[in-house]
Amino acid sequence: MGYELNFLYPKVKVENTFVFNTRLWTSKDKLIMAPMHTLTGYVFRNAFDNIFPQSIDKAITPFISLTHGNLEFSKRKYSDLLKENNTSTIEIIPQVLGNDPKGIIEVCNTVFQLGYKEINWNIGCPNQRVMKKDRGAALLKDTLRIERIISEVIEKIQIQFSIKIRLGDQSKEDIYRLIPIINQYPINNVIIHPRLAIDSYEKAVDLDSFEDVIKQINKRIVYNGDIFTKEDFSTLKLRFPQINDWMIGRGLLFNPLLPSEIKSIEYVDKKERILAFHNELIKETKSLNKFKEYWNYFAVGLSWSQEKLNLLFQTQTIEELDNLVKNNI
Repeated sequence: MGYELNFLYPKVKVENTFVFNTRLWTSKDKLIMAPMHTLTGYVFRNAFDNIFPQSIDKAITPFISLTHGNLEFSKRKYSDLLKENNTSTIEIIPQVLGNDPKGIIEVCNTVFQLGYKEINWNIGCPNQRVMKKDRGAALLKDTLRIERIISEVIEKIQIQFSIKIRLGDQSKEDIYRLIPIINQYPINNVIIHPRLAIDSYEKAVDLDSFEDVIKQINKRIVYNGDIFTKEDFSTLKLRFPQINDWMIGRGLLFNPLLPSEIKSIEYVDKKERILAFHNELIKETKSLNKFKEYWNYFAVGLSWSQEKLNLLFQTQTIEELDNLVKNNI
């Protein structure tokens, strides 16, 4: 069976703005690794922190999905959060996905017992399989349901509670209805991706709406969306100097050096650093398909040709892929 190539070039960019070549990131700013399902688990985080130390400050974990009828603690369900699996210095923030308040409470309390200080509730995921189950961004159109869940959950947990949202499901009216609820409850921070769920990642980020929304929210705001280069970050930082928390997702996978570049951490040989990261990952990653998915992203930053990519995706074993990478990086 062949491996289906889904090449992932960034499709949209923030508007072009000239910025001086200066360091806009300051010690007040925090760079946050976005959760990429199946990709940015503890193996990835540990390897990343080992090869690119101090470049990422926090990481949101891939979501913990509620298992209805079987919510007891299990090492398999929470393996990504177990302290013995997390050797990095990055601050880890677990994420939960679901619409059942009792299940969310159970996960919150388990995560708190594991020693975590904050949990993030994802009500911004635009994945269609997630939304068909009335989870993620599908909830944004039901403001009253969100309020009922937040009210019930916050009353029964000790851990700090944050949320990840978009501007809405199919309409920006969703977030405007949600703002009074966000302001009313003790929500630790709000991660905002300035697109609608219906936009997925195709349309340009709506920075005008983001600017209007954050003026009305009284919580700490995390910006998330289309930071692919240091120039993208600089453009956003110039426009939103009041924001100090920046989440990077696809941009980090396209170019693992991006957080270091934003922080002006310089490496003598960038390709050697990518190879070192590859070597760290391959020690623990046994799935060939997962490694092909990683390189589907990494190849963008390295400007690999389609011919070279085809060779990579035709490899049949981890060893073959490893040799091809080392001979072509």
